Amino acid sequence: MSTRILIADDNSAVRTALRSLLVAAGPFEVVDVANGQEAVAKAQELKPNLIILDLVMPVMDGFKAARELSQLMPAVPMLMHTLHWSPQVELEAQKLGVRKVISKSDARLLISTVQEILLVSPPNPDPEALPLSINIPAPTAGPPAAVLETSAAESSENPGEPSPSTGDAPPSSQTN
Repeated sequence: MSTRILIADDNSAVRTALRSLLVAAGPFEVVDVANGQEAVAKAQELKPNLIILDLVMPVMDGFKAARELSQLMPAVPMLMHTLHWSPQVELEAQKLGVRKVISKSDARLLISTVQEILLVSPPNPDPEALPLSINIPAPTAGPPAAVLETSAAESSENPGEPSPSTGDAPPSSQTN
């Protein structure tokens, strides 16, 4: 069974572009609809693995669709892909069950988020698009327990003052 993604966006050019990006990014079956009401109906029919909603759509907007979809299919992850990204939109969408709101100007973030949610690796990654890897050896052991206990005790005794063992700043003196 292939991984099915449902896209709801009123702009047919955006739907076509997203379809192309997603099909190239993984073994996805992509279905698209033009508004939130169609998204709710199609989601119930097709049982997608992921739903991508635009915020501003006719008939039913992304918030209303997300509210209905989270009640009908709480286990299906939802993303919101919109021109109207803001912290407030993100907060409101998350209250309705949307995992993340992604600006339409950031297609790479959308694709990487889809892959992360669906735990899919790209079929043939472009080596230039991959982040550089840095080999940093893992520490073999942490600081001795005595150091941790001493630091914790000092910080709890003088929560507003720097620890004298840091050596970065002289002790503060109060003047009246």
